[in-house]
Amino acid sequence: MRARRLPELALALALLALAAWRVACVRAGPDIDTDAYAHHMIARAILADPHDLAVHWVWLPLFHYAQVPLVALGGTMQDVRWLDVALSAALPVVLYRYVRRTSTSAEADMTPAATALLAAVIAAACPIVMQMGTTAQPEPLFALLILGVAITFQERRYPAAALLLALAVMLRYEAWAALGAVAGVLVLEPWWRRARGLPREEGAWRGWWVVAAPVALILAWAALRRPVDGQWFGFLRQTREFANDATHTKLGTLKDWFYYPVWVPIRVMGPVLPLVPFGVARTVRQQGARFVLVLLACLGFVSLTWVTRSSLGLDRHFVCIVPLYATFAAQGATALADWVAARSRRAQVGRLVGGGLAVALLAGLYLELEVWMGFWRGSIERGWPERTALAEFVRDLPGAPTLYCDDATLEMLTGLDRRRFDRHWVDDPHTWDLIQQQAQAHGPVYVATWRRKMRGHEGAGELVFVAGADPADPTGTGVAVMRVER
Repeated sequence: MRARRLPELALALALLALAAWRVACVRAGPDIDTDAYAHHMIARAILADPHDLAVHWVWLPLFHYAQVPLVALGGTMQDVRWLDVALSAALPVVLYRYVRRTSTSAEADMTPAATALLAAVIAAACPIVMQMGTTAQPEPLFALLILGVAITFQERRYPAAALLLALAVMLRYEAWAALGAVAGVLVLEPWWRRARGLPREEGAWRGWWVVAAPVALILAWAALRRPVDGQWFGFLRQTREFANDATHTKLGTLKDWFYYPVWVPIRVMGPVLPLVPFGVARTVRQQGARFVLVLLACLGFVSLTWVTRSSLGLDRHFVCIVPLYATFAAQGATALADWVAARSRRAQVGRLVGGGLAVALLAGLYLELEVWMGFWRGSIERGWPERTALAEFVRDLPGAPTLYCDDATLEMLTGLDRRRFDRHWVDDPHTWDLIQQQAQAHGPVYVATWRRKMRGHEGAGELVFVAGADPADPTGTGVAVMRVER
């Protein structure tokens, strides 16, 4: 019994150490992922006007609505970061339990627990997974959901798979590709079984609930957004237009198809990657084709959107695919151990090779993680001195004046009540009319934003704070606060 518990104890110790590492980063300073601020600001804005669906912009709504109760209870972005610390620890536990339950080793007699432990630790210690576990981004939650979809769909637990996929398609677009993979399997699998003379699967029709539930939510969201966007699924077009403008291209090249399958894994998984090809076939056999297809669909989606420049090609898009590559690598180590055991006809030799491979790749992954997280923590500690200084200035303003602020990072760093803020875009001329009206009716108001957005409006009020730019230079990139009187 004690021997059976050793892998679980080893995993628990590894997860505690990695969680402590993430906690240290969270405590080192404010989140430096700007999109995380935008997500949290949207949750704050929903409480101000739940009917304004345009506030979600091109993002799907689940992560915003999930934060609304937290914000209503006084929670902050820092609380979301703590939740991500926990979610990042939960994912390898789920992966460990599934891989252990489904793995076998023929020749070297590698225990399922050894393969599962290796897969779980790789998934937990992957640098990009560690990094995202220190932010207030949705990646840890989405990775956990999509892993759950892959497992429950493989195990024919259709009600659970339907619920998890319904949540996932409202969180990130990658889940829409997983939905397509699920539908494809349900269409083709009966034909495949007939072609091989296999009996019809009992209750196979229930699998269509896994399609129906998420499709219903997608259509409902599209219908709600149609008046806002002026067309069906207008937010998809806006997503591509934004990415095209940001990358200054509309279509990638042939080599871009290898960006997420190869180049990003090299960067975020490093020494683990060489073992991946050796474990693909074994993973399909043992963890199941459905399991692999759901996660591969996400990989295909992020690759396609990068080639078409419908995304920004960020490393964090690979987080949901890490469990698949981690399983490939762990199964690759087991496959090589079995191969050596078969050639040497000694299981002990195979186990030594498998154990040596595991130690070597984890040591290499640790070195990469040390460098990666060192840079990341250093970035957090440096933070944003200009924005932090502005936040401190605004926080010390007398009374409770209205604050016109269109930058989520500035709003959140102040730590002030969400009801103090008016979020109209400051570079919209109409906003300045509102500012003047507010000042005339209720006394002085303050505008806190980037210095460049005040260009042409210097006469509207007095600059009372500037940081990160020459106060005399209206084209500067720093931040500023303007006081507008009656």
